[in-house]
Amino acid sequence: MGARLEVADDGERGLELGLLPLEEPLDCVVVGGGPAGLQAALTLARVHRSVALVDAGPGRNASAAHMHNVVSRDGTPPAEFRAVAREQLAGYGTVRLIDDRVASAEVGDDAVAVELGSGERLDARFLLLATGVADVPLPLGLARHWGNQVAHCPFCHGHELGARVVVLGGEPQREHAARIMAGVEVDERRATGIVEEGGRLTAIELEGGAVLLCSGVLAGGDVRQGSSLPAALGCARRPDGTIEVDMLGRTSVPRVLAAGDAALSGGHSVIAAAAAGQLAAAGIVRELIA
Repeated sequence: MGARLEVADDGERGLELGLLPLEEPLDCVVVGGGPAGLQAALTLARVHRSVALVDAGPGRNASAAHMHNVVSRDGTPPAEFRAVAREQLAGYGTVRLIDDRVASAEVGDDAVAVELGSGERLDARFLLLATGVADVPLPLGLARHWGNQVAHCPFCHGHELGARVVVLGGEPQREHAARIMAGVEVDERRATGIVEEGGRLTAIELEGGAVLLCSGVLAGGDVRQGSSLPAALGCARRPDGTIEVDMLGRTSVPRVLAAGDAALSGGHSVIAAAAAGQLAAAGIVRELIA
């Protein structure tokens, strides 16, 4: 069971903190333990709202050795980032951390019922989907180097790819990366394979037999929703497949909000996801006090 915070004053020892079982319905169930979900849970906890964070892992950036472009955490391993965040959340008496998946969710007039893979049921006033997206495996064997020598974001990983970066893909993904990274030359020939030495990616094979040496690759790649929950709940989606939300993360379904990559149309990053999680949590608190 989770716990809520109770403050008692016996007049002699001053204030003592006691932990009691959390009562349901909870204020919110957050699904997904990436930057958006972790930040949302923290924001709710900071104002003593009861929240269960359900996470089945692994995160989208689990294959990356380090995450970048995160102020004060540049170069931090994603696993360490999550571990520290979870440790800090565990210090709040109104937070319950659950390592499980959500099997189903049902929205009622006054609450949301969430069934976990274990069979346990959680009742909450609001449901926040921070379920992220999944990257569609890249062709040519590039997936073996994903998160190391192959990345999709020049802001997050471009600097570490080295001096000879190959940008793969059609427009507009290629043009976007080429404009960001200085000194990029365009080669219209089609990539047909990769060259590896000692487990490292060393070159891209081109049609006609040419070989293009490289130290890293930027490849846009496609993504899909990381969970079937948004579709099952009937959340409206944009043409690119992301969940349609307003400024506070509210979806087309009452009592259901979404934040992070699942609802961000482009510009995916740790910082952007966390910011969206904070805004969605603030929106939930706004609804709770209305």
